[in-house]
Amino acid sequence: MEKAKTGLADWAMRVLLWLYALVSIPLYLWFLHHAGDRWGQQLPADDDLRFWLPIVVPLAAFSFTTMSSTSWWWSTEDRPFLLGRKHWRFMMVFVVALSLMAGFFGSAHQDVIAVLLTVMVTIIGLVGLWFLPPALSPRLLTTLRPTKASANPS
Repeated sequence: MEKAKTGLADWAMRVLLWLYALVSIPLYLWFLHHAGDRWGQQLPADDDLRFWLPIVVPLAAFSFTTMSSTSWWWSTEDRPFLLGRKHWRFMMVFVVALSLMAGFFGSAHQDVIAVLLTVMVTIIGLVGLWFLPPALSPRLLTTLRPTKASANPS
């Protein structure tokens, strides 16, 4: 009986995470591409960043956030994965700063409304990217509740 509950809970959680990811991640990446493009148009015509900003900003946000969240979700105190549970923060601070800068400098009017919109879209997108690794995990509920590994791995 308990196995059916776990299966149903796992299925429901997976559907919710995927629905959120399918909406939030493309919205966030489109926002970063658009903001990076507008930010690049404000640079001098001969500056190479005009071409690279719309490409690098979304790719950096996607890869760094996914790497940080994967590291956090699959790490335990005894078995760190990638960056571990303690060293993922630097990359997330970088992504938040990059996202806020792209949104603010890419805005037509740099005011409070631009900052609020950028903060809202950044939070929505980062949450979607943060939950992407557990949504892809075959053992979703155990991934969402990582257990401490035993001292003897054998």
